Amino acid sequence: MVQIAITGNIGCGKTTICQLMENEGVPVYYSDFRAKQLMNQNESLIDSIKDRFGEESYQDGLLNRKWISSIVFDDATALNDLNNLVHPVVQKDYLNWVCQQTKDIIAYESAILIEHGNQGNFDVVILVQCPEKIRFERIQKRDGLNLDQVQARSHFQWPEEEKIKYADYLIENTALEQAKQQLSSVLVSIRKQLQKD
Repeated sequence: MVQIAITGNIGCGKTTICQLMENEGVPVYYSDFRAKQLMNQNESLIDSIKDRFGEESYQDGLLNRKWISSIVFDDATALNDLNNLVHPVVQKDYLNWVCQQTKDIIAYESAILIEHGNQGNFDVVILVQCPEKIRFERIQKRDGLNLDQVQARSHFQWPEEEKIKYADYLIENTALEQAKQQLSSVLVSIRKQLQKD
């Protein structure tokens, strides 16, 4: 089984590429999405977050995302603490998911894969690229944030040029058809390698 990691900076369109992968028959584990679910479902994680960030972290039994965001996106230490609580729980959840998969290629989506030094756990790393201006516009439109807020959130991610060093494949996601063709080529290449092995 080949485990692919898909990463890229905020607004690059990782989810779009992952959905295209699913259309090609590749199951995808969405780590950012699962992290949000687990922060509302995993009792020990909920307790850990409350211990670190206070009871205000949860409202009506759900993560108070706005409140948490206002803390962690202004404080690198707080963000690191949150990631250190969430990451092991997500990793365990992912490994359970892997055990249930039957396909020869699977994928794992994560925005901060390389920042956490997690790329070595995967056979292939795909970096989704997109110019910063387009990425920021996408996030403003998607999340209703102003430019300052988007820049604050992107501040904790490494620049694309740093991440390229760790990537096996690059997919430029500015035009959908172009991205589709690039992804198809990547999957053909990976499948050829599988047949050799």
